[in-house]
Amino acid sequence: MRFKRRIGIATGAVVWLLLTTAPRNAFAVPQYARRYHINCYACHTIAPVLNEQGYMFQRLGHHLPPSLDPNGAIERILDLVQKEPEWSLANNASLAVSDFSLSAQRSTAQGQAPSSTSAIQVGSWNAYFGGWVPNTQFFYYSEFDIVTGGATSPNMPNAHIGYVGGNAKSSWYATVGREHLQVSEGTRAADVYSLLPNSPLIFENLGPTNFVLDQSPVGAEVGYTWASSKYRDIIGANVKVTNGDHADGSEILTNDSTKNSKDVWADADWWYAPESGISFMTYQGQKNQIQNAGLANQFSYYARIRREGVFANYMIGRDKVDVLGGYLHGKDDWEDPATGAPGSYLSNGYFTEIDCYVQRGFSLEGRYDRLRQDVSGGIHPTNLEQWQTGAEKAFTPEGNIVGRLAVGNFHGIDPVAFTSSATRTYEADIQFNF
Repeated sequence: MRFKRRIGIATGAVVWLLLTTAPRNAFAVPQYARRYHINCYACHTIAPVLNEQGYMFQRLGHHLPPSLDPNGAIERILDLVQKEPEWSLANNASLAVSDFSLSAQRSTAQGQAPSSTSAIQVGSWNAYFGGWVPNTQFFYYSEFDIVTGGATSPNMPNAHIGYVGGNAKSSWYATVGREHLQVSEGTRAADVYSLLPNSPLIFENLGPTNFVLDQSPVGAEVGYTWASSKYRDIIGANVKVTNGDHADGSEILTNDSTKNSKDVWADADWWYAPESGISFMTYQGQKNQIQNAGLANQFSYYARIRREGVFANYMIGRDKVDVLGGYLHGKDDWEDPATGAPGSYLSNGYFTEIDCYVQRGFSLEGRYDRLRQDVSGGIHPTNLEQWQTGAEKAFTPEGNIVGRLAVGNFHGIDPVAFTSSATRTYEADIQFNF
């Protein structure tokens, strides 16, 4: 029995470790650069991290923001549509967006001997289709992932269509479909996509209630954006209603779930020159939570899930040093697996990051994350910690081929099983965006 218990604890620790440390890569979408004959830096500091113009490009329904003259006419969205080039597959599709990596890891888990692994792999291979419906104010965006995390696992985390109205200074949009959330639609600190291999723990960590912010739900979204003259200030707000999650934490994509309530995401953003901003986000939802899965005393209940966070970044100089930070609070319903007594799962996490842009296309970055978790009936609160440092270099003037070196360390304790683990990771990878 003790042997089986140890195997169970070790297996759970390994699974938990993989879930809490698996990186998620993202990229620039190069068909837009071809469409306007510009390079990736027009919308990215370094791909995949968006700048202010990249944010506005999204908010304007995938139309390039004009240079606003305070004394000139305000361009309508319809005017931006009429300025678009003739539709072609080349400026609406990118079929070779990939990442090749060499990584080495050393992991320790409670009750197990240390292990080391290394691998050369195709980390990801994605295809993107996005643009506008000719002569209309409709836009669309889809992503087809062929390889994810080094494994062939076809998936479509983005597949939505929308409509944008108003003008370049005061616009609104509505979308429907499946969309990969970037936690908040706002500033770089609220973005799942990172210059480092791993996103912050508060976005990626799969907690005891099997819920994570980094997901691709199906739903409908509406948003409004206001921009001052020359984009010195931008204010945006949006609300998204989604199907929510299955009991295992995966997104509900079809009508095969008994859940009939909807989850609500909302955020408000303020960008201000030069390239700084603050975002507030909130999530309120429910899910069918399963406790003691697979055991004789398995039971289910309808748990409420809540998240509230604030994120900010401040750019020192013009694209020189970016200081980022974020805080996220969570409070979920929880029932004790042993007694069924009602309680709560509380989480409080934060991260701090500094990105130094030595020159255009070359950056140095470092980040520290900490996530404190407390489950009713537990012995005491537990912590997860992670630090990462890295460097990125673009190898082309356009910024569409980027190399990266990074090292990171993760350690912490599972708040339910109370098993500890740690992982040190070294990684070198190169991203191709065509």
